[in-house]
Amino acid sequence: MNKTIPIVYGGIFLALGLVLSLVIHSIGGQQFGTIFGPLNFVALATGIMAGPWVGLIVGIVLPLLSSVIFGMPPLMPPIAIFMALQLGTYGILTGLFEKRGMNVYLNLAISIVAGGVVYSLGYYVIGYMVGIHLQPVTAILLSFALGLPGIIIQFLLIPTIRYSVKRARKS
Repeated sequence: MNKTIPIVYGGIFLALGLVLSLVIHSIGGQQFGTIFGPLNFVALATGIMAGPWVGLIVGIVLPLLSSVIFGMPPLMPPIAIFMALQLGTYGILTGLFEKRGMNVYLNLAISIVAGGVVYSLGYYVIGYMVGIHLQPVTAILLSFALGLPGIIIQFLLIPTIRYSVKRARKS
């Protein structure tokens, strides 16, 4: 693949993430963002479509940029920082697994679980430093339970987008 194509995809997905964040949070506030996970969707898709390094960069930058521009996710408590760790993990893992030819559903499942573990570890370490007293297992289970509709959407749309783009590239 041409080296500029992943960068272009990265820019498109970064812009898409900001627009989705604005729309979702405008409709239903922080609860809709937690439920539908627009930034999670974008980070996972970026890794698959643009590769691990672009996925990592978009995953880290997207929640921080969205926080600065729109105030969501918040910087205090440092949810944006926890999400940057999580989404960076999503981006790099989905990209690495895609390069290795892993089944897209298995790719998404492993990446989502690994991202949740990284989020939880960040929550525990950074949260302890800033005085947040929620146990990491509670944080990851709560995040997963609230984000289940978004995870279902990710499992439905990301493979469809991936197959469509691959088919379009061949023709």
